[in-house]
Amino acid sequence: MKRKNMVLALGCLLTLLFFLGTTALAADVEPKVGLTVNVKFPKPMSDEDAKYLGLEKPAEFTVKDVKAPYLLVEQFSTTCPHCMAQAPVMNTLFNRVAQDPQLKDKVKFLAVGQGNDEAAVKMWKVFHKVPFPLVADPKSTLGDALNFHPYPVTFVLDKNNKIVFVHIGAFENADEVLKELKTALK
Repeated sequence: MKRKNMVLALGCLLTLLFFLGTTALAADVEPKVGLTVNVKFPKPMSDEDAKYLGLEKPAEFTVKDVKAPYLLVEQFSTTCPHCMAQAPVMNTLFNRVAQDPQLKDKVKFLAVGQGNDEAAVKMWKVFHKVPFPLVADPKSTLGDALNFHPYPVTFVLDKNNKIVFVHIGAFENADEVLKELKTALK
């Protein structure tokens, strides 16, 4: 009887170790500057959004299709309280960048609603008065490409799909982020 219990306990322990090992291997890893992110973004929700990005029409696109050297991407969720708090700060940051002679022609903005359908993202855009394009990402394609699903996360990609700036979590001050962007995008 003792031997049977020991074999059972050992089996349970090995199963637990296997589970913990595979979970650790699949865990999200915080994105860092220098990471390459190859992702095809979902189509913009309007002709106006496509035009802002420099696309001929609303269709799936990559960073290389955007008519600017850099694309600032915010990964958010419409149900995330931190994302809700960051929404007005992102709007302010967008306006500051649009008025900054050093950055206005270098950076385009895009927010990606991770796990959200188009209806939820449209409501978010209206409710938060977001002045830049948003796209729905119901299958979390961007999170999968980043190997990072928490939100909000804001990062800037260059034309080679490399992250040149990253901020994990919400930020509270657009001017501080603007200074960091200017340093990163010289």
